[in-house]
Amino acid sequence: MARKKKKEPTHIFEVNVSKLSISQEKYVDQMISFISENLKVNDVSKDGNHVSVTLPESITKRMFKLRLNRFLYQSGLKSDFRLISMLNEGKQGYMFMNR
Repeated sequence: MARKKKKEPTHIFEVNVSKLSISQEKYVDQMISFISENLKVNDVSKDGNHVSVTLPESITKRMFKLRLNRFLYQSGLKSDFRLISMLNEGKQGYMFMNR
């Protein structure tokens, strides 16, 4: 009989993309695909100006921020936007701000 896999504990990060989506909506879709390719993502959902990313607990908040910064650098947006930490109703995450 096959053994059941234990579910790995997860946590949810929120990303506020309101400033990023003002410039162009395609950057939000590029960010979602970049994160899905570079991290072990369990679930990604977009709700208006917020993107919720469910990650295993083995991926830290710092690793997530580094991947978001890498996305900004590779897409050529590093000179226009920066990431700041966001604490919203007990949820942890980041938001894009204009430089």
